[in-house]
Amino acid sequence: MKKKITFVCTLLVMLALITTSCRLPASGSPPATSTQAVAGGTTPGATKGGGISAEPTSTSISPQPTPVVVTATPLPPTPVPPTPAPPTATPLPSASRIQFAAGGTTASVDGEVDSGQTLYYVLQAGATQTMNVSLWSPNGDVYLGIAGANGQLLLDSALHDANWTGTLPTTQDYYLSLTPGNGRTSYSLSVEIPQLPAGGPTSTAAPVAGTFDPVAAYGLPDMDDPMNGGNLSAWTNPTTLLLPNTDFIRIVETDARFYVTGKLTGFSTWYFSWPELTDFYLQSTFDSGGCSGKDSYGLIVRGPEHLAGVSYGYVVAFSCDGQYWIYRLDGANPFTEVDLVSWTHSDYILTGPNAHNVMGIQAIGDTLTIYANGHQIAQVVDSRYDFGRYGVFVWPDVTTNYTYRVIQMSYWDLTP
Repeated sequence: MKKKITFVCTLLVMLALITTSCRLPASGSPPATSTQAVAGGTTPGATKGGGISAEPTSTSISPQPTPVVVTATPLPPTPVPPTPAPPTATPLPSASRIQFAAGGTTASVDGEVDSGQTLYYVLQAGATQTMNVSLWSPNGDVYLGIAGANGQLLLDSALHDANWTGTLPTTQDYYLSLTPGNGRTSYSLSVEIPQLPAGGPTSTAAPVAGTFDPVAAYGLPDMDDPMNGGNLSAWTNPTTLLLPNTDFIRIVETDARFYVTGKLTGFSTWYFSWPELTDFYLQSTFDSGGCSGKDSYGLIVRGPEHLAGVSYGYVVAFSCDGQYWIYRLDGANPFTEVDLVSWTHSDYILTGPNAHNVMGIQAIGDTLTIYANGHQIAQVVDSRYDFGRYGVFVWPDVTTNYTYRVIQMSYWDLTP
Protein backbone atom coordinates (compact mmCIF):
# COMPACT_ATOMS: atom_id res chain seq x y z
CA MET A 1 0.00 0.00 0.00
CA LYS A 2 1.37 3.39 -0.91
CA LYS A 3 1.38 5.73 2.05
CA LYS A 4 0.65 9.38 1.59
CA ILE A 5 1.93 11.38 4.47
CA THR A 6 1.32 15.07 4.85
CA PHE A 7 3.00 17.59 7.15
CA VAL A 8 1.36 20.67 8.61
CA CYS A 9 2.87 22.69 11.48
CA THR A 10 1.56 25.69 13.33
CA LEU A 11 3.66 28.84 13.73
CA LEU A 12 2.64 30.43 16.99
CA VAL A 13 4.88 33.02 18.57
CA MET A 14 4.18 32.35 22.24
CA LEU A 15 6.41 31.85 25.27
CA ALA A 16 3.77 29.88 27.16
CA LEU A 17 1.58 26.93 26.18
CA ILE A 18 2.13 26.12 22.47
CA THR A 19 0.52 23.51 20.25
CA THR A 20 1.40 22.39 16.74
CA SER A 21 -0.34 20.53 13.94
CA CYS A 22 1.68 18.44 11.50
CA ARG A 23 1.24 16.72 8.15
CA LEU A 24 3.71 15.08 5.82
CA PRO A 25 3.87 14.77 2.03
CA ALA A 26 3.78 11.37 0.43
CA SER A 27 7.13 9.62 0.27
CA GLY A 28 9.07 10.71 -2.78
CA SER A 29 6.64 13.52 -3.67
CA PRO A 30 7.14 17.27 -3.19
CA PRO A 31 4.65 19.06 -0.92
CA ALA A 32 1.58 20.44 -2.65
CA THR A 33 2.32 23.97 -1.45
CA SER A 34 5.37 25.73 -0.12
CA THR A 35 5.32 27.68 3.11
CA GLN A 36 7.58 30.36 4.54
CA ALA A 37 7.77 31.40 8.15
CA VAL A 38 5.98 34.69 8.63
CA ALA A 39 6.99 37.14 11.30
CA GLY A 40 4.38 37.75 13.92
CA GLY A 41 2.65 34.40 13.39
CA THR A 42 0.38 35.55 10.56
CA THR A 43 -1.06 32.99 8.18
CA PRO A 44 0.86 32.60 4.90
CA GLY A 45 -1.45 33.12 1.97
CA ALA A 46 -0.24 29.97 0.17
CA THR A 47 -0.73 27.72 3.15
CA LYS A 48 -3.28 24.97 2.67
CA GLY A 49 -5.24 24.11 5.78
CA GLY A 50 -7.42 26.97 6.97
CA GLY A 51 -6.42 29.71 9.38
CA ILE A 52 -3.46 27.99 11.01
CA SER A 53 -0.03 29.21 10.03
CA ALA A 54 2.67 26.71 9.22
CA GLU A 55 5.81 26.09 11.19
CA PRO A 56 8.95 26.20 8.98
CA THR A 57 10.40 22.85 8.00
CA SER A 58 13.89 21.73 7.17
CA THR A 59 14.88 19.90 4.01
CA SER A 60 17.33 17.76 5.90
CA ILE A 61 18.29 16.49 9.31
CA SER A 62 21.82 16.48 10.67
CA PRO A 63 23.46 13.08 10.15
CA GLN A 64 22.98 10.77 13.09
CA PRO A 65 24.50 7.38 13.88
CA THR A 66 22.41 4.51 12.61
CA PRO A 67 20.36 3.33 15.60
CA VAL A 68 20.06 -0.24 16.74
CA VAL A 69 16.48 -1.41 16.34
CA VAL A 70 14.91 -4.39 18.07
CA THR A 71 11.27 -4.89 17.20
CA ALA A 72 8.46 -6.60 19.04
CA THR A 73 10.68 -8.40 21.55
CA PRO A 74 9.21 -10.35 24.45
CA LEU A 75 11.71 -8.87 26.89
CA PRO A 76 10.36 -7.52 30.19
CA PRO A 77 10.16 -3.74 30.59
CA THR A 78 13.40 -1.94 31.38
CA PRO A 79 13.80 -1.34 35.13
CA VAL A 80 12.45 2.01 36.18
CA PRO A 81 13.45 4.39 38.95
CA PRO A 82 12.51 3.35 42.48
CA THR A 83 8.77 3.24 43.02
CA PRO A 84 7.52 6.19 45.06
CA ALA A 85 5.53 5.61 48.19
CA PRO A 86 1.91 4.79 47.30
CA PRO A 87 -0.57 7.63 47.68
CA THR A 88 -2.87 7.78 50.66
CA ALA A 89 -5.82 5.51 49.98
CA THR A 90 -9.12 7.19 49.20
CA PRO A 91 -12.02 5.67 51.17
CA LEU A 92 -14.11 3.44 48.92
CA PRO A 93 -17.79 4.29 48.61
CA SER A 94 -20.55 2.19 50.13
CA ALA A 95 -21.76 -0.05 47.31
CA SER A 96 -24.10 -2.94 46.56
CA ARG A 97 -22.25 -5.97 45.22
CA ILE A 98 -23.29 -7.40 41.86
CA GLN A 99 -23.21 -11.19 41.83
CA PHE A 100 -23.06 -13.36 38.73
CA ALA A 101 -24.85 -16.69 38.63
CA ALA A 102 -22.56 -19.73 38.65
CA GLY A 103 -21.10 -20.01 35.16
CA GLY A 104 -22.94 -16.85 34.06
CA THR A 105 -21.43 -13.92 32.21
CA THR A 106 -24.18 -11.31 32.63
CA ALA A 107 -25.98 -9.62 35.51
CA SER A 108 -28.49 -6.78 35.75
CA VAL A 109 -30.07 -4.65 38.46
CA ASP A 110 -33.00 -2.21 38.41
CA GLY A 111 -34.03 0.56 40.75
CA GLU A 112 -34.63 4.26 41.28
CA VAL A 113 -32.26 7.08 42.10
CA ASP A 114 -33.03 10.52 43.54
CA SER A 115 -31.82 13.86 42.21
CA GLY A 116 -28.50 14.77 43.80
CA GLN A 117 -27.84 11.15 44.79
CA THR A 118 -25.13 8.84 43.41
CA LEU A 119 -25.60 5.09 43.72
CA TYR A 120 -22.68 2.66 43.65
CA TYR A 121 -22.40 -0.97 42.63
CA VAL A 122 -19.27 -3.08 42.90
CA LEU A 123 -18.13 -6.29 41.24
CA GLN A 124 -14.92 -8.24 41.03
CA ALA A 125 -13.31 -9.03 37.67
CA GLY A 126 -9.96 -10.25 36.40
CA ALA A 127 -7.17 -8.64 34.43
CA THR A 128 -7.54 -8.84 30.61
CA GLN A 129 -11.26 -9.60 30.83
CA THR A 130 -13.55 -7.49 28.68
CA MET A 131 -16.37 -5.72 30.52
CA ASN A 132 -19.46 -4.32 28.80
CA VAL A 133 -21.65 -2.01 30.87
CA SER A 134 -24.98 -0.56 29.72
CA LEU A 135 -27.11 1.87 31.72
CA TRP A 136 -30.70 2.67 30.71
CA SER A 137 -33.06 5.33 32.07
CA PRO A 138 -36.36 6.67 30.65
CA ASN A 139 -34.89 10.01 29.59
CA GLY A 140 -31.26 8.90 29.14
CA ASP A 141 -30.21 11.18 31.98
CA VAL A 142 -28.52 8.77 34.40
CA TYR A 143 -24.77 8.83 33.87
CA LEU A 144 -22.25 6.04 34.36
CA GLY A 145 -18.89 6.19 36.09
CA ILE A 146 -16.37 3.34 36.47
CA ALA A 147 -13.28 3.18 38.68
CA GLY A 148 -11.04 0.48 40.10
CA ALA A 149 -10.57 -0.05 43.81
CA ASN A 150 -6.98 1.14 43.23
CA GLY A 151 -8.32 4.56 42.19
CA GLN A 152 -7.77 4.18 38.43
CA LEU A 153 -10.58 5.96 36.60
CA LEU A 154 -11.97 4.12 33.58
CA LEU A 155 -14.98 6.34 32.90
CA ASP A 156 -15.81 9.76 34.36
CA SER A 157 -19.53 10.29 35.00
CA ALA A 158 -19.01 13.96 34.06
CA LEU A 159 -18.78 12.78 30.44
CA HIS A 160 -22.48 11.83 30.59
CA ASP A 161 -21.97 8.39 29.04
CA ALA A 162 -24.31 5.48 29.64
CA ASN A 163 -22.27 2.70 28.00
CA TRP A 164 -18.71 1.45 28.34
CA THR A 165 -16.71 -1.40 26.81
CA GLY A 166 -13.08 -2.05 27.60
CA THR A 167 -10.38 -4.43 28.79
CA LEU A 168 -9.85 -4.44 32.55
CA PRO A 169 -6.26 -3.56 33.51
CA THR A 170 -5.93 -5.60 36.71
CA THR A 171 -7.74 -8.09 38.95
CA GLN A 172 -9.65 -6.15 41.59
CA ASP A 173 -13.04 -4.73 42.56
CA TYR A 174 -14.57 -2.26 40.10
CA TYR A 175 -17.04 0.40 41.24
CA LEU A 176 -19.90 1.51 38.98
CA SER A 177 -21.50 4.86 39.86
CA LEU A 178 -24.96 6.01 38.72
CA THR A 179 -25.61 9.75 38.83
CA PRO A 180 -28.94 11.27 37.70
CA GLY A 181 -29.05 14.51 35.80
CA ASN A 182 -32.64 15.68 36.39
CA GLY A 183 -34.84 14.58 39.26
CA ARG A 184 -35.83 11.17 40.53
CA THR A 185 -35.83 8.47 37.86
CA SER A 186 -35.69 4.74 37.33
CA TYR A 187 -32.77 2.89 35.79
CA SER A 188 -31.60 -0.50 34.59
CA LEU A 189 -27.95 -1.49 34.79
CA SER A 190 -26.56 -4.44 32.81
CA VAL A 191 -23.02 -5.85 33.03
CA GLU A 192 -21.48 -8.49 30.78
CA ILE A 193 -18.03 -10.04 31.34
CA PRO A 194 -17.41 -12.81 28.78
CA GLN A 195 -15.21 -15.72 29.77
CA LEU A 196 -11.60 -15.58 28.62
CA PRO A 197 -10.68 -18.13 25.95
CA ALA A 198 -8.76 -21.19 27.12
CA GLY A 199 -5.21 -20.13 27.83
CA GLY A 200 -6.10 -16.43 27.73
CA PRO A 201 -5.31 -13.95 24.97
CA THR A 202 -2.35 -14.51 22.68
CA SER A 203 -0.33 -12.12 20.57
CA THR A 204 1.97 -12.54 17.63
CA ALA A 205 4.34 -10.18 19.46
CA ALA A 206 4.68 -12.62 22.38
CA PRO A 207 3.84 -10.13 25.15
CA VAL A 208 4.97 -10.63 28.70
CA ALA A 209 2.42 -12.44 30.85
CA GLY A 210 0.46 -10.36 33.33
CA THR A 211 -0.65 -6.76 33.31
CA PHE A 212 1.05 -3.46 33.98
CA ASP A 213 -0.58 -0.93 36.31
CA PRO A 214 1.18 2.47 36.19
CA VAL A 215 -0.52 3.67 39.38
CA ALA A 216 0.89 0.69 41.27
CA ALA A 217 4.30 1.19 39.67
CA TYR A 218 4.65 4.98 39.87
CA GLY A 219 1.92 6.34 42.13
CA LEU A 220 -0.46 9.06 40.99
CA PRO A 221 0.29 10.59 37.57
CA ASP A 222 1.99 13.97 37.19
CA MET A 223 -0.73 14.90 34.68
CA ASP A 224 -4.19 13.33 34.54
CA ASP A 225 -6.61 14.78 31.98
CA PRO A 226 -10.15 13.37 31.51
CA MET A 227 -10.19 15.18 28.13
CA ASN A 228 -13.50 16.88 28.94
CA GLY A 229 -12.47 20.41 28.00
CA GLY A 230 -10.88 21.44 31.29
CA ASN A 231 -7.36 21.36 29.85
CA LEU A 232 -7.97 22.72 26.35
CA SER A 233 -5.25 25.33 26.77
CA ALA A 234 -2.76 22.50 26.25
CA TRP A 235 -4.19 21.93 22.76
CA THR A 236 -5.57 25.22 21.46
CA ASN A 237 -3.81 27.91 19.45
CA PRO A 238 -2.85 30.37 22.23
CA THR A 239 -3.47 33.33 19.91
CA THR A 240 -6.91 32.40 18.56
CA LEU A 241 -7.84 29.99 21.39
CA LEU A 242 -9.07 27.64 18.67
CA LEU A 243 -8.45 23.96 18.05
CA PRO A 244 -7.07 23.00 14.60
CA ASN A 245 -9.35 22.63 11.60
CA THR A 246 -7.27 22.19 8.44
CA ASP A 247 -7.66 20.31 5.17
CA PHE A 248 -6.24 17.25 6.91
CA ILE A 249 -7.15 17.27 10.61
CA ARG A 250 -9.87 18.63 12.85
CA ILE A 251 -9.98 18.53 16.66
CA VAL A 252 -13.13 19.53 18.51
CA GLU A 253 -14.39 19.47 22.08
CA THR A 254 -18.15 18.91 22.15
CA ASP A 255 -20.27 18.17 25.22
CA ALA A 256 -17.14 17.51 27.29
CA ARG A 257 -15.80 15.06 24.68
CA PHE A 258 -12.51 15.39 22.78
CA TYR A 259 -12.65 14.22 19.15
CA VAL A 260 -9.88 13.89 16.53
CA THR A 261 -10.79 13.66 12.83
CA GLY A 262 -8.54 12.66 9.94
CA LYS A 263 -10.22 14.14 6.89
CA LEU A 264 -8.47 12.41 3.96
CA THR A 265 -7.88 8.69 3.55
CA GLY A 266 -4.26 7.67 3.20
CA PHE A 267 -2.91 10.72 5.06
CA SER A 268 -1.14 10.42 8.42
CA THR A 269 -1.63 13.52 10.53
CA TRP A 270 -0.73 14.50 14.06
CA TYR A 271 -1.07 17.43 16.38
CA PHE A 272 1.32 18.23 19.22
CA SER A 273 0.45 19.38 22.70
CA TRP A 274 2.91 21.61 24.54
CA PRO A 275 4.58 19.52 27.35
CA GLU A 276 8.11 18.20 26.75
CA LEU A 277 9.20 14.95 28.39
CA THR A 278 12.43 12.93 28.58
CA ASP A 279 11.72 9.63 30.38
CA PHE A 280 8.03 8.98 30.97
CA TYR A 281 5.04 6.67 30.92
CA LEU A 282 2.26 8.13 28.75
CA GLN A 283 -1.17 6.49 28.74
CA SER A 284 -4.31 7.31 26.79
CA THR A 285 -7.73 5.70 26.52
CA PHE A 286 -9.36 5.84 23.08
CA ASP A 287 -12.82 5.17 21.67
CA SER A 288 -12.18 3.94 18.13
CA GLY A 289 -15.34 5.62 16.80
CA GLY A 290 -16.95 4.66 13.49
CA CYS A 291 -13.87 2.91 12.14
CA SER A 292 -13.20 0.23 9.53
CA GLY A 293 -10.17 -1.71 8.31
CA LYS A 294 -6.93 -0.05 9.36
CA ASP A 295 -8.44 3.32 10.28
CA SER A 296 -5.95 4.18 13.01
CA TYR A 297 -5.56 6.31 16.12
CA GLY A 298 -2.71 6.82 18.54
CA LEU A 299 0.11 8.99 19.84
CA ILE A 300 3.34 10.64 18.68
CA VAL A 301 6.10 11.22 21.27
CA ARG A 302 9.50 12.90 21.54
CA GLY A 303 8.64 15.47 18.90
CA PRO A 304 10.60 18.68 18.20
CA GLU A 305 10.42 21.85 20.22
CA HIS A 306 8.25 24.62 18.83
CA LEU A 307 9.72 26.38 15.79
CA ALA A 308 12.61 23.91 15.60
CA GLY A 309 12.38 23.86 11.81
CA VAL A 310 12.24 20.05 11.62
CA SER A 311 9.65 17.34 12.12
CA TYR A 312 10.34 14.06 13.92
CA GLY A 313 9.16 11.69 16.62
CA TYR A 314 7.96 8.16 17.36
CA VAL A 315 4.44 7.20 16.25
CA VAL A 316 2.41 4.39 17.87
CA ALA A 317 -0.93 3.54 16.25
CA PHE A 318 -3.74 1.05 16.93
CA SER A 319 -6.03 0.06 14.07
CA CYS A 320 -9.72 -0.79 13.92
CA ASP A 321 -8.89 -4.38 12.93
CA GLY A 322 -6.71 -4.98 16.01
CA GLN A 323 -3.19 -4.28 14.74
CA TYR A 324 -0.47 -1.88 15.86
CA TRP A 325 2.20 0.05 13.99
CA ILE A 326 5.33 1.76 15.34
CA TYR A 327 7.47 4.01 13.17
CA ARG A 328 10.10 6.69 13.53
CA LEU A 329 9.53 9.93 11.66
CA ASP A 330 12.81 11.59 10.67
CA GLY A 331 11.83 14.44 8.37
CA ALA A 332 9.38 16.08 6.01
CA ASN A 333 11.39 17.45 3.06
CA PRO A 334 12.22 14.87 1.89
CA PHE A 335 9.85 12.64 3.82
CA THR A 336 11.88 10.12 5.83
CA GLU A 337 10.30 7.35 7.89
CA VAL A 338 11.57 4.09 9.39
CA ASP A 339 9.22 1.27 10.39
CA LEU A 340 10.28 -0.03 13.81
CA VAL A 341 7.37 -2.50 13.94
CA SER A 342 5.32 -2.99 10.78
CA TRP A 343 1.60 -3.72 11.10
CA THR A 344 1.29 -6.55 13.65
CA HIS A 345 -1.82 -8.21 15.06
CA SER A 346 -2.46 -8.37 18.83
CA ASP A 347 -5.39 -10.05 20.54
CA TYR A 348 -4.96 -7.53 23.36
CA ILE A 349 -6.33 -4.74 21.12
CA LEU A 350 -10.14 -4.75 20.99
CA THR A 351 -11.42 -4.54 17.42
CA GLY A 352 -14.30 -2.86 15.63
CA PRO A 353 -16.19 0.42 15.95
CA ASN A 354 -16.47 2.16 19.32
CA ALA A 355 -14.00 -0.16 21.02
CA HIS A 356 -12.24 1.25 24.08
CA ASN A 357 -8.49 0.59 24.14
CA VAL A 358 -5.80 1.84 26.52
CA MET A 359 -2.44 2.63 24.88
CA GLY A 360 0.63 2.95 27.08
CA ILE A 361 4.10 4.11 26.03
CA GLN A 362 7.01 3.78 28.46
CA ALA A 363 10.09 5.68 27.29
CA ILE A 364 13.29 5.26 29.28
CA GLY A 365 16.52 6.22 27.57
CA ASP A 366 16.63 4.58 24.15
CA THR A 367 13.95 1.96 24.97
CA LEU A 368 10.26 2.32 24.15
CA THR A 369 7.90 -0.29 25.60
CA ILE A 370 4.37 -0.39 24.21
CA TYR A 371 1.29 -1.60 26.11
CA ALA A 372 -2.24 -2.42 24.98
CA ASN A 373 -4.80 -2.59 27.78
CA GLY A 374 -2.09 -3.24 30.35
CA HIS A 375 -0.20 -5.88 28.33
CA GLN A 376 3.23 -5.38 26.83
CA ILE A 377 2.95 -5.98 23.09
CA ALA A 378 6.26 -4.62 21.79
CA GLN A 379 9.58 -3.11 22.78
CA VAL A 380 11.94 -1.19 20.51
CA VAL A 381 15.41 0.19 21.10
CA ASP A 382 16.24 3.34 19.14
CA SER A 383 18.65 6.10 20.16
CA ARG A 384 17.68 8.81 17.64
CA TYR A 385 15.38 10.95 19.83
CA ASP A 386 15.44 11.17 23.61
CA PHE A 387 13.28 14.20 24.47
CA GLY A 388 10.34 16.21 23.18
CA ARG A 389 6.63 16.89 22.91
CA TYR A 390 3.74 14.42 22.58
CA GLY A 391 0.53 14.62 20.59
CA VAL A 392 -2.35 12.75 18.98
CA PHE A 393 -2.15 10.82 15.70
CA VAL A 394 -4.77 9.80 13.11
CA TRP A 395 -4.60 7.81 9.87
CA PRO A 396 -7.88 7.19 7.96
CA ASP A 397 -7.38 4.02 5.93
CA VAL A 398 -10.83 3.61 4.35
CA THR A 399 -13.08 6.13 6.13
CA THR A 400 -13.14 9.74 4.94
CA ASN A 401 -13.45 12.07 7.93
CA TYR A 402 -12.60 9.20 10.29
CA THR A 403 -13.21 10.39 13.86
CA TYR A 404 -12.13 8.87 17.15
CA ARG A 405 -12.43 10.10 20.71
CA VAL A 406 -9.72 10.60 23.32
CA ILE A 407 -11.32 9.65 26.63
CA GLN A 408 -8.39 10.09 28.99
CA MET A 409 -4.70 10.99 28.91
CA SER A 410 -2.11 10.81 31.70
CA TYR A 411 1.63 10.85 32.06
CA TRP A 412 4.17 10.01 34.72
CA ASP A 413 7.48 11.89 34.54
CA LEU A 414 10.21 9.28 35.10
CA THR A 415 13.18 11.55 34.47
CA PRO A 416 15.80 10.88 37.20
